[in-house]
Amino acid sequence: MDPPTTEVGSPLRISLLGHASGRRADGLSSYSEQVALGLQRRGCSVFLHHSRADGAVVPVPPSQVSAWPTWRFKTVSMPTPGFRSRMRARLAWERPHVTHCSLSFTLDDGWVGGLARELGSATVATFHLPFGAEHSGRGLVMREVHRFWLRRLSHYQRLILFSEPHRQRLIRLGVDPQRVVVVPNAVDTKVFSPGASDTRAERLASGAPVVGYLGRLDPEKGITTLLAGFRDSDLGEGARLVIAGAGSQVGEVRRAAALDQRIVYLGQLVGAESRADFWRASDVFCLPSSAEGLSISLLEAMASGCAVLTTPEGGLAAAGAGALPLDPGQLQQSVAAQLSRLAADPELIESTARRARERAVDRHGMPAMIDHLLSIYRECMGEMTAPLSRA
Repeated sequence: MDPPTTEVGSPLRISLLGHASGRRADGLSSYSEQVALGLQRRGCSVFLHHSRADGAVVPVPPSQVSAWPTWRFKTVSMPTPGFRSRMRARLAWERPHVTHCSLSFTLDDGWVGGLARELGSATVATFHLPFGAEHSGRGLVMREVHRFWLRRLSHYQRLILFSEPHRQRLIRLGVDPQRVVVVPNAVDTKVFSPGASDTRAERLASGAPVVGYLGRLDPEKGITTLLAGFRDSDLGEGARLVIAGAGSQVGEVRRAAALDQRIVYLGQLVGAESRADFWRASDVFCLPSSAEGLSISLLEAMASGCAVLTTPEGGLAAAGAGALPLDPGQLQQSVAAQLSRLAADPELIESTARRARERAVDRHGMPAMIDHLLSIYRECMGEMTAPLSRA
């Protein structure tokens, strides 16, 4: 295997510490997929590093993939013995201009940033960790998790966040404002667009509203609240709640589907094509989340022309007029009331969905995100001789 070239004018080389899909399918794997594809379309050479536990569906050539053995505990991955020596050899071979870590890759993310700097690479990290409501129990826990990671990310020249309020939270935790930059999450609005759906035609032929949820099936996503709120709503017998994904609450979703024929569980969907078909089958996306960064599922649903119900933590500000609010203080009642409201007013579904699509195209298209990333990469490459500010 010949090493990448380093001649002047050769493609920009990016080592992306991210996530594959196959056994895994969530916002982190979607982010890696979209970023890798977008960078390659701009002529960059992308080397993807991921955990073997993710699966083997990757958006880069096989010779540019490193699948690392890890131990995984829920959402945390730990490197196995020998990781550091093998990673040193691999990065020395790749000789990246930029090392971009999609947090978290493993608990050694901070060490990898230092190694990359030692080898002459610029460094960038995307900070995916969700933020809970300030002063809430979950918000306080997440703040301490952020402190844990920020102490380990001093070797990264830029930390990418998805919104200005989240940027301000990191600054209040002591991060140099010059290191924290907002790059809103994005999706391919051509792939994720309104259209006909095989899933709708084959499994959801009723004309009643279809409520969709695609993502991790974990407590912070509000899965039990979604199930209860749907059951309490006045959507009617023909309505369907269609859920796709995997996580700690998959058993609860399966039990709910077995007891109520209106609830349909599709399992875990892998790949943009299957996700796009899912969203086209849905009229409404409901995200009663208590902690988020900026959900890629939210953006995919918006781009596909779904009306959106979400909490402030779920991305209400990002969706703008394309969303109806859920009250975190009375979440189950709020889900039921807003779903009932939409069922009684089909025109509201259509108008909200149309505004959601417009918002996604205007603010969350993939070309603008890749432009911004490349600009950050160039800035960091130009700073390589300057000392780093510390978190």
